[in-house]
Amino acid sequence: MKPRNKLHHRIVDLANSLFTISNQQKQWAYRECLEHRGYATKNRVLCLDCGDTFSPQLVSRKKAVCPHCGTKLQIKESRCTTDTQTNYFAITEIVEEFQVVRNFELIARYKKGEKVRYHLHEILQYWIDPNKKVTMFGLKHYNSGHCDSWGGDMEIREEGRYYGYGGRKYDVYARKYHPDSVFKPDYKKFGINHNLKGLTFIEAIRLIPFNPKLETLLKAKQYALLEMGDSYRISNYWPSIKICLRNKYKVKDHRIYIDYLDLLKYFKKDLRNAKYVCPKNLMKEHDILMKKKREILRLEEQERNRLAILKRQENLEKARIEFIERMNKFFDLEFKKGLIKIVPLKSIDEFKKEGDILNHCVFTNEYYSKKESLILSARIQNKPIETIEISLDKLQVEQARGLNNKATKYHDQILEIINKNMPLIGAIARPKKRKKSKQLVESN
Repeated sequence: MKPRNKLHHRIVDLANSLFTISNQQKQWAYRECLEHRGYATKNRVLCLDCGDTFSPQLVSRKKAVCPHCGTKLQIKESRCTTDTQTNYFAITEIVEEFQVVRNFELIARYKKGEKVRYHLHEILQYWIDPNKKVTMFGLKHYNSGHCDSWGGDMEIREEGRYYGYGGRKYDVYARKYHPDSVFKPDYKKFGINHNLKGLTFIEAIRLIPFNPKLETLLKAKQYALLEMGDSYRISNYWPSIKICLRNKYKVKDHRIYIDYLDLLKYFKKDLRNAKYVCPKNLMKEHDILMKKKREILRLEEQERNRLAILKRQENLEKARIEFIERMNKFFDLEFKKGLIKIVPLKSIDEFKKEGDILNHCVFTNEYYSKKESLILSARIQNKPIETIEISLDKLQVEQARGLNNKATKYHDQILEIINKNMPLIGAIARPKKRKKSKQLVESN
């Protein structure tokens, strides 16, 4: 975007006068801002920094020092021979009244037999005035799908949001700040310096001056907890976190640690006791409590299922009694024509058997509970072929379903038999009331 006002023009002029990054600063970035890895197999270890290989015997506790380039490596079992890393770092300066944060993208490409190749360029500058108004000057950020890149020319940029994401388009989380970075005293008094982690610089200057808890975490170097930002869970567990600070207990993974505190709370443990809130082996204690809770939840689920089965059996028994009282007047019905015989289903067990044989829902959807429906079974040689539902209100066939809810070749014949005998069904469903003859009693 072209400069639109005096502030924009001034920032562009000042930005063009900044010094380029020095070789010393580049070497620091290569050394401190990337993970130095080695990929190991049974026969060799590949140093990604220099591309040479060495014996696995030099590996101890997943660490080794490359005998060729002297780099300390973190060893991982892998047959890969190439890799790529991308990280961000920042250098801060004070230019006139502005606090300037210069963000750089560092890309390292590794390949067996070759030295690592670096690509380092400045991507974005934050110019922050004394009123904490932020003006951005940098490359255009392209982000869509799997694409995340910076390009174009250094220009004034306006904030935007990713589609489908909560993050801001021009938020850059610097992995590290160069030790020679210069910060304004107004920020340094809140603990915002080159050790800043867990928050972006912009988040830090907007949150920390107004949140004493975050300021305390930053000054105590509890960067993992700081990543949670202005979270209600920080406030909920602040007494426990203060126990950590008092005992100089470092939290390395805030997600696991907060989950662990949730488990302590579930088991009603003392959340102000260092024995619980400062475990020597967090993962071990977390997994013990998680396993214990999982077993409790399993037993509770088992008990709920048992009670549900008892309740269902109770309801089923009640439904059996009601079904027989309601439908026993139809039990003597039997219609025949040729091979086809049609009879009512006389028990809930017959509903289940019918549903299992024809693979439909006459039992699972509890058709036996429908007060105004008569359920008949059309059979050949006593084997069900179709199930028929008759509405006793309308005296008509609602549906007739065979195997897998499909009609059989006998479907029309079955409907013909049912419709022919519908008056008989109606007579049973709606018996005519006999009129009582009036007797005149003459008194003498």
